[in-house]
Amino acid sequence: MNSIQYLVNSILGVYMLVVMFRMWLQYCQADFYNPISQAVVKLTDPVLNPIRKTFKPRKNMDIAALIFVFVVGLVKYPLMAILGGKWSFDGVVENLGLFTVVGILTVIKIWGEMILYVIFIGAILSWFRRGNDPLSYLLYQLGEPVLRPIRRLLPKTGMIDFSPMILAFVLFWLDKVMYDIIPYGIWKIV
Repeated sequence: MNSIQYLVNSILGVYMLVVMFRMWLQYCQADFYNPISQAVVKLTDPVLNPIRKTFKPRKNMDIAALIFVFVVGLVKYPLMAILGGKWSFDGVVENLGLFTVVGILTVIKIWGEMILYVIFIGAILSWFRRGNDPLSYLLYQLGEPVLRPIRRLLPKTGMIDFSPMILAFVLFWLDKVMYDIIPYGIWKIV
């Protein structure tokens, strides 16, 4: 991968994370007036508003954000081939089904990465802050839907919350499982 490919891949990856973060903000009904929420909304509105004209949100789920991440995942590999000088229209047409699978897997992987970042940053901040700032409160709101079911299963341990660690282990394990069960190194491409 040359430096241009690496740069484009990194920018697309970060922006897909921000868009997925926007979808999760809406799903969790996080505080819209939080400054971080406002920044995410302003960063993602230019690409999501045109998509929202066709794909309306349903049950707190921003379908436009999922469609955007899917489409970027779908075109990312052909774009990398173009930037690497290995462009072939016939190759793209022949592998359209593969690219569709890559797009679907991209949505899954980006969601998992976003959740991992939310719980990791929230856990680190919990060591230093006590939730009196906008970031800690927002991370609590975003982590709670996935951490609450784990907390119900765990025995009470007093002041220590093991649910972020368990969720992180599960996400890392699922990542390794996907490497094993998805053929041809497709998960690595995603």
